[in-house]
Amino acid sequence: MVTVLPSAGWAHREQMTFACHEDTVRDVIREFVESYPHYRRRLLDDDGEPLTYDSVTSTATSSRPPTVPGWTPADSTVAIVAPLAGG
Repeated sequence: MVTVLPSAGWAHREQMTFACHEDTVRDVIREFVESYPHYRRRLLDDDGEPLTYDSVTSTATSSRPPTVPGWTPADSTVAIVAPLAGG
């Protein structure tokens, strides 16, 4: 499973980590929003595409390079950082 860490300021009911299946980063975000729809307005636009102003980082502990660009293997963590005011 991929661990998703949304921005700390977005914590919902004290939950800070979430699990999703391995996939591309884009589809991990979509699965996350499908499972937790209250994050939708923060992560997806009206067409269901990930917003470009959030900072999304993916890290994997696997030493094997991905075979698909943007692939997030099961041992990855996807961190989502909200934009901050003031630069």
